[in-house]
Amino acid sequence: MAAQQQLLALMSSLYDLSLIAVVNSLDLKVPALERISKLPELPRNLLIDVYELMSKREDLKDTLLEELSNLDVFNCLVHYTSERGQLLRIVAALMASNKPLPRRLSDAYVGRFGLPQMPQVEAQMPQMPPQTEAVNIEQADDDKLAKQPSQLKFKYEYDDIAIPSCSNNSYSAATELAKVQQQQQQQQLEPLSPQDGLAIDLGLRLGSFLSEAGWMQESISVLSCLNERLKQMKPFKNQLVTRLDCLQRLLYAESSHCNFKLAQQTFAELMGLNPVINERVPCPLIAMVYTQISSMFFARNEYHNSHLWSVKALHYLEMTAPSRVCIDVLRQAAKACVVKRDFSRANLLICQAVRRARETFGPNHQKYGDALLDYGFFLLNVDSVYQSVNVYKEALTVRRGIFGNMNFHVAIAHEDLSYAYYVHEYSTGDFSCAQDHVDKAVNIMKNLVPSNHLMLASAKRVKALLLEEIALDKIADGMDEEDLLLQSEELHNFALQLSLEVFGEVNVQTAKHYGNLGRLYQTMNRFDEAERMHQKAIKIKTHLLGPYDYEVGLSIGHLASLYNYQMKKFRQAEDLYLRSIDISLRLFGRTYSGLEYDYLGLCHVYETLHEFEKYLRYAHILETWQLLRGQNLTQNKSSYPAIEEDFTIEQVKTKFFNMKSHKNEEASGSTSSEEPSNN
Repeated sequence: MAAQQQLLALMSSLYDLSLIAVVNSLDLKVPALERISKLPELPRNLLIDVYELMSKREDLKDTLLEELSNLDVFNCLVHYTSERGQLLRIVAALMASNKPLPRRLSDAYVGRFGLPQMPQVEAQMPQMPPQTEAVNIEQADDDKLAKQPSQLKFKYEYDDIAIPSCSNNSYSAATELAKVQQQQQQQQLEPLSPQDGLAIDLGLRLGSFLSEAGWMQESISVLSCLNERLKQMKPFKNQLVTRLDCLQRLLYAESSHCNFKLAQQTFAELMGLNPVINERVPCPLIAMVYTQISSMFFARNEYHNSHLWSVKALHYLEMTAPSRVCIDVLRQAAKACVVKRDFSRANLLICQAVRRARETFGPNHQKYGDALLDYGFFLLNVDSVYQSVNVYKEALTVRRGIFGNMNFHVAIAHEDLSYAYYVHEYSTGDFSCAQDHVDKAVNIMKNLVPSNHLMLASAKRVKALLLEEIALDKIADGMDEEDLLLQSEELHNFALQLSLEVFGEVNVQTAKHYGNLGRLYQTMNRFDEAERMHQKAIKIKTHLLGPYDYEVGLSIGHLASLYNYQMKKFRQAEDLYLRSIDISLRLFGRTYSGLEYDYLGLCHVYETLHEFEKYLRYAHILETWQLLRGQNLTQNKSSYPAIEEDFTIEQVKTKFFNMKSHKNEEASGSTSSEEPSNN
């Protein structure tokens, strides 16, 4: 055994030395140029090793850029899925030196396979969801708001969601006849030309690779080009499957890049194809289509629709589905459950996704990093803040190991970690770690996206929250930090204006920005403006989410604080505190951390009004809360401990659909004053 190990080590060393010798011989002299031109003739496993070694040499990166910009060379490598990580690292190394390989590849694909420009016909754009319509909340009364079309209303009970069976063998005579006719038509179809076949295969692979690597705009260019080509092709076998696959990949890239106008068009195309989905469309593909639709609604803060489509996706998930599909469907459904405050189901789904990602792909794979980010999101929402920080740190490490520093996915991980640090250090006032990560997120986004991009606004929102808290701490120490508050106001207004442009007034994200400005104006002693901002936030959230949603309670509590401590409207403050407490108890139970602020506020109200009986009552309730809370922290209790058991997909689905929602159970929530980022 020892001799075999020594032999393997020697062979490995000889292989590495041979690679180094080959790469060292690749200079710009004429003999070397001939050798470079013959590199693609190497077997793929050798070729990618040579390219990776070249990517570590600054003097060879221009040569490598030219090599990989050749679509035929890249097509060879992108088929080599077992070494996808190597290819991602090579691209990251080139991008770190400002070698624009993704743009070169997307341009090459469009140039080679794009159709000639047709005369532009002005098409009617699909209407954006009602929430994007601008409604002046400040001037609108409740009747006017009620007339605004809200999200599509669906029943919540899982038993009432009608999902056609994926393997339904009972056909009517008409269905059987249609099936026979379709088979006859398919037998008469001409085979795809080699050019069309290559356009489809390379387009799907390249488009997905680019989005996986974080280059969303380039991915959109490739997949849009392929989609237009598919629409112009003559009928061919599996055309419906191919179009659905292309559209779901395109929708992912568009939603991730917050290009919601394009995403709405893609969604409309998918809905046009939805009625003709039949038993020949693989269930895993249908599950992914519905998952990407759910993801789009999630990014648009339309959580009810996101939840609906994620449940549809789960129905189509099968045991035979590829691991990537299973993980992505479970992750998205978990996120949708989190924002619906269905934490038990979310815990089941995300724990299974993390476990599958680690066991299938290993701890350094992108899928594992993706699952970790969503697990961190779950933990932050159930008040496991310390654990959330650690999970986000691991996710950032995984992503940086794959993509380097200057990358879209890495920026998102920095922002998420920054917000988790912000929540974790909220009581200590030490926001140095949070500030470091949000600065990195902002700097990366500035280099990758336009100045008016939603992802940049999201990072700036977190930075604004941090600046406000840092300013508050310095003001408490007697320092004048008006400049920090003004910077925070500028960042909040930037995020608000962009949200208004993209989503309109009646949107949860817009309401959150109003709430953030309300808190800031309260700090800046601009109380009338603060009151208007909080009232706007409450009205929008109540209209969209109902009167008992967590978000509504959060804004009600903020307005109560303003009335209590600054504006001296104690009776109004009392009513608002009691409403906020009622919502918190309904959703989270007696140990919810946010109750502390409401109980303290009520004690202050009753003490000021000399209503000492009520004061003593809530002082006792607060003392009981502190005792229960302390026990949970001391014993490191978690309302939703990690589920270690490994279930099959069918077991997960059975548990999910049979599980009862425990919205009134004693769970804990975030102690921060703003909802965790939904990136």
